[in-house]
Amino acid sequence: MFVYNYQSINNNNHYTHSTLIAKNKKQAFLYLLEQGETPIIIKLKSIFILDKVNLDFRIHFFHQLSILSSSGISLLQCFHLLQTNCQLPLWKNIIREIIRNLENGEMLTKNLSEHPKIFDSTIISLILLAENTGKYEESFLIIKGMLEHKKETALIIKKALRYPITLLIFSSLVLVIMLIFVIPQFAEIYTSFQHQLPSITLILISISHFISTKIELLSIIFFTVGLLAAHFRMKLSECIVAIISRIPYINCIIRLNNLNLYFLTVSSTLSSGLPLSECLKCSIKTITNKRYNNDCQFIYQSIIKGESLSESMKKTSLFPSLAIQLISIAEESGKLEHFTLYLFNYYMEQYISITEQRLKSIEPILLILISSFICLIMLAMYLPIFNLGNAISGV
Repeated sequence: MFVYNYQSINNNNHYTHSTLIAKNKKQAFLYLLEQGETPIIIKLKSIFILDKVNLDFRIHFFHQLSILSSSGISLLQCFHLLQTNCQLPLWKNIIREIIRNLENGEMLTKNLSEHPKIFDSTIISLILLAENTGKYEESFLIIKGMLEHKKETALIIKKALRYPITLLIFSSLVLVIMLIFVIPQFAEIYTSFQHQLPSITLILISISHFISTKIELLSIIFFTVGLLAAHFRMKLSECIVAIISRIPYINCIIRLNNLNLYFLTVSSTLSSGLPLSECLKCSIKTITNKRYNNDCQFIYQSIIKGESLSESMKKTSLFPSLAIQLISIAEESGKLEHFTLYLFNYYMEQYISITEQRLKSIEPILLILISSFICLIMLAMYLPIFNLGNAISGV
């Protein structure tokens, strides 16, 4: 997809200068004609990338919609006002299409569902509910809250991982530089000793020689592996998550993350007026972890068969006893929305606290491992020099 700048004249002979996103110039030209505009100039501006800025704009988008819809104006007027203040080409296109569809009497969800990477199934379900009940303000606020929560969670993880990843990258660079540039210099010195080198030094020289002579081949292999990983990233990520999930140290973090996502989805959808079965269906679409997604599907099927929510939760591996007990109380008291919101807040705090603690505890482990590697290399480099006296004397 590409971003195009265009200049056109509409049916009212008004001059327009704006941007749009299309696969090619021809598609951009045809799109403008469909909009009742006569293109004058269409120029390529840039390649379109669905970046963080476009995804984060969703929060502003739904926040503005909730404010505008609360003022009592029609949904169509809300989007007309949003269009005048929007500067991002992608969102200009989306809002423009929404306005056109609404003017033709189509539903809002029809247009949003055409962009699954931006509007997931939970968002679509909440907007569909708003279309049926007319409570757009509440649904837009709930969606905004869910998106803010996801953004905050992502920021917490990135912040916690920043130092360990930086440490790994710089340490790896140092090791590669030593193996490619430093070790060969020492190898030339060692050959002049005419003495048997220690095994550890010979291994290090062999590794350095292999990397230095096969660097082009290794680059091609790494590039090919990178392309294959990018192509099969979905299956690869599933395999990685499945492996990581078996590590108790990490599994606890993954479980807490899925717990707070689950209760956030259920509490938000319950507060918007959806029946429990529909709320559980939304949770299936929200939880991407295969193991816990199967648990969500099992609960949904059990509820349809007439079982209670707490009894269904007991038969899964996702929910701790505390969650099951509170949900059981909620079912008896009729305050399911209140207790699911409490559980979301509780597990969110647990997730943040444990994630920060455990990622911080990884830092000293990484330092020890990296220090061990560097010490091993230094030992291999200088051990022959320690035996230099023996080599010179011919012993």
